[in-house]
Amino acid sequence: MGRSPSSMMEAVTAREDGVLAGRGLEELGGIDEGSYIPAYVQLSRILQEAVRRGILRPGGRIPSESELGRIFGLSRMTVRRAVSLLVDAGLLDARQGSGTYVVNPRTDGGLFLVPDFHEEMLSRGGTSSARLLGVRVVPAAGRAAEKLGVKRGRRLIYLERLLEGEGEPLVYERKYLLYDKSQPLLEGELGHGPVSELFAGHPRYAPVRSELELKATVLGKGEAALLGREAGEPAFCLEQLVFAANDLRVIWGWLILRGDRFSFRSLQAEVR
Repeated sequence: MGRSPSSMMEAVTAREDGVLAGRGLEELGGIDEGSYIPAYVQLSRILQEAVRRGILRPGGRIPSESELGRIFGLSRMTVRRAVSLLVDAGLLDARQGSGTYVVNPRTDGGLFLVPDFHEEMLSRGGTSSARLLGVRVVPAAGRAAEKLGVKRGRRLIYLERLLEGEGEPLVYERKYLLYDKSQPLLEGELGHGPVSELFAGHPRYAPVRSELELKATVLGKGEAALLGREAGEPAFCLEQLVFAANDLRVIWGWLILRGDRFSFRSLQAEVR
């Protein structure tokens, strides 16, 4: 039985979407071969950014594995691993015999993408920095041991930082990191940049994905003082669990984001 005109039209539209998306992806930069971050993780981040910017549209088909491989100079296996990360995260939908599509949220829901703080400040045309408030080695206990999947008493690095945009404190960050005495992190490294980049030079702990949970909260007295606000003001609490390869849990903690400076938007859904 032949294909219906409507299904043929959908197939043509999907191919056109893929071609246009491929052109847009080339504008996002390439793969940094000198980076400690695996190529498939870099590609997954590029694709996620493409979704956030609307280059890859909800409901649209992304370029094929071979096309992505051509654009970024990667093998199909590497591309497949990158796409699988986003399929597992619920951002993409792989349909056998049809291709891979950006998830199209329902109109009564949404799919939220949470950008990296430093990338967000850059997109706003500003600068960002991280100010180290304190760091120490602590024994794993309570939720930290549970979340990182380690035995109580194992040594962890605990740090507190203020993330600033244009010199103004915007985010209060508290994180627990796996501690490896054979590959120590220097205090100078802890005072700048995303926490996920602190493991540069430590391939075993290089982050490949994270799980996020966003909640509404209010600022406590200590948090308000650090962020230059009043206690009781609304804020966001973003809990983060970061995984390296083989599902090794390497970072757990949370960020308190000022409610007056941050908002979150979902991907636009197509009404059908």
